Amino acid sequence: MDFARVMDVLVICVPVFAVLGLGKLLGIKGKINEGHCQFINWLVYTFSLPSLIFNEVVRQRFDMFLDPALLLMPLAGIAVMVTVTMGIAKIAGYKGGFAAAFVFGTFWPNATYVGLPLCQNAFGPEGLAKAAIYNGFVLPFVIVAGYLLIGFYGAGDGNIKIGERIKNAFINPILLSAVVGIVIALIAEQFRSPEGELNLPMPVLASAELSGSFLKLIGSMGLPLALLSIGASLKWEQTRSHLGALSWSVGCKLLVHPLLTLLLILLFCPEADAVTKGVAVILTGTPSAVAMYVISCQLGVERGFVSSMLVLSTALSVITIPIWVYVVTGL
Repeated sequence: MDFARVMDVLVICVPVFAVLGLGKLLGIKGKINEGHCQFINWLVYTFSLPSLIFNEVVRQRFDMFLDPALLLMPLAGIAVMVTVTMGIAKIAGYKGGFAAAFVFGTFWPNATYVGLPLCQNAFGPEGLAKAAIYNGFVLPFVIVAGYLLIGFYGAGDGNIKIGERIKNAFINPILLSAVVGIVIALIAEQFRSPEGELNLPMPVLASAELSGSFLKLIGSMGLPLALLSIGASLKWEQTRSHLGALSWSVGCKLLVHPLLTLLLILLFCPEADAVTKGVAVILTGTPSAVAMYVISCQLGVERGFVSSMLVLSTALSVITIPIWVYVVTGL
């Protein structure tokens, strides 16, 4: 074992989980309540993360946005897991909301609130940029898959039709900030020299630099706030009657999906660079998403089971994510 790399892993992972723990402690002490979490989530989702994602995406060369290793291989891994898990649900006789949660719990990652700071710590600005692109384009498909599974199993009691919810999954600040950033990056590509320098008037470059500094400041505050909110929101509700199903869903989320993603990249995208492989594996290996729990509560889909997946996957990710970070930093 390379102990120097172990120390690097600790530097990457410990601050993220320490802030999560601080959020949990503040929640226990009553310093962060549900109202605070709702405001933090609104602020982060509407302003901070879109600013962060736009600011990182707009700086990138356009060829980064067409990377199948980053965008297609994680989705292929999801397709494999969904097929297998739906078969298990059928054999086990799972139905309705429980079946839907059992399946979507295997792949719905917290790639934004947990994934972004991890990728930033692990790979710097390039890792953050790739993670932002993943969030902008892979996560909407993840959310849509969750809604489709809820509809397929006839679960949920929400008043909004499934089509409207799918549309909302694609029209959101995270995706829009990534799309706008890509459009501007494509336009800027026409003014780049072969060395990558932008050939634009000085006032334009100065304005872009000032705007970027503002967006970076707004965006950087979102990551620690999001982690505090997640920590304060973690609540264990019930698991005793479904330990087998819970173990499968959480095991797929933390171990099987990142492993499948890595194997698919090595098999079909062997030319992928180390940062791309690392970001894809880290993001697919993040714990269950808070959005998964929120949507389940809104639709009345197995709140207790989904809450247990969120808590257990977050707790176990303290062990699994450092392992994945150790693996990918050695690629």
